[in-house]
Amino acid sequence: MSPLDTIPGPVVRLDRSGCIQDLCSKAKGLNVCLEIGGVFRDMLDTDAASRLSSILRGPLDRDSNHELEANIGQKRFRLTVGSAPETDGTCLLQLTDITEFRALSRALAWNEQRYRSLFSENPDAVFSQDLEGRFVEVNQATVELTGYLAGELVKLDWQDIVDPACRVDAKVSFMAALAGNPCSFPCRIINRQGRVAIVQITHFPILVGGDVVGVFAVARDKTERYRLEESRRLLQTCVDQIHEVIIITEMDGDERAGTRIKFVNQAVSRITGYRPDELIGRSPKLFQGEATDKAALQRIRAAQARREPITEEIINYRRDGTPFWNEMEIVPVPASREDEPGHFVSVLRDVTELKKWEAELQHSREELRRLSQAQDSLLEEERRRMARDLHDELGQSLTALKLNIGVALNQSSGLPASYIQRLRLLAQITDGMIEQVREIAANLRPAMLDDLGFETTAEWFLEQCADREGTDVQWHAQLDTDGRVKGDVATTLFRILQECMTNISRHAKASAVNVWYQESPERARLVVVDNGVGFDPGAVGKRGLGLIGIRERVALLDGDLLVESALGKGVRIVVSLPLTGEAND
Repeated sequence: MSPLDTIPGPVVRLDRSGCIQDLCSKAKGLNVCLEIGGVFRDMLDTDAASRLSSILRGPLDRDSNHELEANIGQKRFRLTVGSAPETDGTCLLQLTDITEFRALSRALAWNEQRYRSLFSENPDAVFSQDLEGRFVEVNQATVELTGYLAGELVKLDWQDIVDPACRVDAKVSFMAALAGNPCSFPCRIINRQGRVAIVQITHFPILVGGDVVGVFAVARDKTERYRLEESRRLLQTCVDQIHEVIIITEMDGDERAGTRIKFVNQAVSRITGYRPDELIGRSPKLFQGEATDKAALQRIRAAQARREPITEEIINYRRDGTPFWNEMEIVPVPASREDEPGHFVSVLRDVTELKKWEAELQHSREELRRLSQAQDSLLEEERRRMARDLHDELGQSLTALKLNIGVALNQSSGLPASYIQRLRLLAQITDGMIEQVREIAANLRPAMLDDLGFETTAEWFLEQCADREGTDVQWHAQLDTDGRVKGDVATTLFRILQECMTNISRHAKASAVNVWYQESPERARLVVVDNGVGFDPGAVGKRGLGLIGIRERVALLDGDLLVESALGKGVRIVVSLPLTGEAND
């Protein structure tokens, strides 16, 4: 048992160099690797070690102690250093674990910052009041709402800025909060400049230890809402001058019959065949029929229930029963008073002809897309034929030529040396031509694309690009299938990869390219990233022709394309194609 065990708490005896001479059993139980003979300051963080060394070098008074905080391992300690009772020059160091205390302090400070942010950054006026109703603390929104500076408001009572006609209600709300009951009510206030604002005040009690010590208040400016009444009257005046159909209905109508028409302008006759007087008091449902989209009607009703504007296109019916496409823009207009119903203002446009043009345009686009797809198929087939002819016919002819030159070289012992040199040069040229033919054939249509699929072909192609350009090209593949996607998808992915690498070679000035390929049973995803000069997507210019081709190829297979770039930031192209349907056959 150490003599230090008589001292409460973990205690360590140190010499003036910081070496541990002795320690009590509680210090041993701290699980921080304290050992006799060890250098204690080496266990501390840099600042604490420096501070401890300074204390140990200085004089130590028996009647005074030195304190510091230090991190030891994962814990935080308060270290109290004092001289030992002995006269051997050693000192005693008591360790107090304050890890949890510091964590609680940080949490308390963080919660305090959250409260201050909620109070000071709130867009609504937020303030606190004492038990007499005087301002105690206000945020900036309160200053802006009232026009008074914060220092001026703390000398005032809330009643001082409330309209005299609303002071009774304000007092009742304040007293309810003092009684422990939150209360909210609308009132008018008069700011320092005399401007009247209509606000919604919410009072709620400040509780400390179960006692109400004050009141918090939130004031939300509702002035603009009450000004909508004037806007509605102005709208009613102007609506008769508009050539589109304008229909105003009640906001709250019978659930089964629907809302009732309160106003309709003269343009309704031209589009629907109904006279305005025939529609007043009736439901807009009379325009609906068999072909009216039920889902669109549900979206309209949901928006009306939320009092939100909405625009929809639906098929409605004229008085004679003929259908027409109707673009409806519906805007809610709240009532000026709570005891009055609000209204919906609907603008109706006949877009039948526009829908016909859109259908024709869509049909033309589909025809062009099919034509483009057929053209690409023919082009790929022609490339396949040319690649086959180059490889099988021209390649075989060149191979035969090389063999004949080889035979001639073997039988050239009696020929002059210059002739032999020419034959050898012809053999080298023939070898080069064979390699060129193979490369041209592969670039036209790699045979392995049809035999082995995209993943193997892409890896081979990128190796060729790296060898040819001297660029660091990294290939990353993650496959959930056998990695042998073929057909139109494989062709599209390969042509896109070719276009990307061509653009990088011509324009990017990149030193590194990373290509990721992911393949699942449902989709194939290709990502090409370079570290080149990049470009401004808003000013692509002629370079955009390659991107246009990529977009068209992706669109033909109903895929997704993402192009990200900025000047000096390289380019990132992401292609995702579905693997279902005939495109992968």
